[in-house]
Amino acid sequence: MNNLKNMIESARLAGRFMLGSTDTDSTDKLNTKDFVTVADIKSQAILRDKLLEIEPTAVVLSEEDPEEQRRAMYAPDFTGYVLDPIDGTYNFKRGMLESAISIGYIENGQAIRGVVYDPYKDEMYSAERGMGAFRNGEAIHVSSQTDIAGASIATSNSYDDEAMARNLRRHLSIYESTGTMPWTNCPGSGVLIMTNIACGRFDAYHHNGLKPWDNAAAFLIVTEAGGEVCRLDGGAAKFTDNAVIIGNPSMVSQLKSIFSAGDVELLH
Repeated sequence: MNNLKNMIESARLAGRFMLGSTDTDSTDKLNTKDFVTVADIKSQAILRDKLLEIEPTAVVLSEEDPEEQRRAMYAPDFTGYVLDPIDGTYNFKRGMLESAISIGYIENGQAIRGVVYDPYKDEMYSAERGMGAFRNGEAIHVSSQTDIAGASIATSNSYDDEAMARNLRRHLSIYESTGTMPWTNCPGSGVLIMTNIACGRFDAYHHNGLKPWDNAAAFLIVTEAGGEVCRLDGGAAKFTDNAVIIGNPSMVSQLKSIFSAGDVELLH
């Protein structure tokens, strides 16, 4: 048994913990920009315990699990929950109040249900396949922006220096192609960038460093809100893809054209 209500309750429990947590002590994972805090591990435990309380036999995988366990997410028939206990850990450690909790339910490799909770704004985003997307129970939709000159387009930081340089060069190619530099956002939580697209605050997003736990809920929320998700090379995106364009249909179409006409090295 699995249901959206239990996912929402789990996210709220972890959100309450985040709001009261001072556990910002951390250990580096890859480098000094990629680390795990004590709070990440505690949030993960809260989410896993709550989900398994209702569904004891479920598969529950998280960003902070060992890599050998996380490989199961990439199997075509993977079925289970995929968690990001705190997305935007760098922001969380710095006290920036720009972090979120993400829970996606995947069935045979396809996102079926998803929730993202921003405890600082008390905004709960949710979606079920074919049922639309919601924020605190109210239906949301991507923006109707069609002009890059007035668009808000985001990218993200990367733990890999060269990958981050590609993000910035790709973003600059929008200006080089159109003569217009869109309003640029890089707030540090890919999950919240995507929910901001789903509710129309941002118009598009391109990035080459996403992970399945970033995407498991947010891709579904965006598409159920009328948005599109594709790979940087224009192909169909799975929740395990890392290099993507996300946004309202007009913005995605325009960015695909701009990026495909540019340096192929920027498409990964």
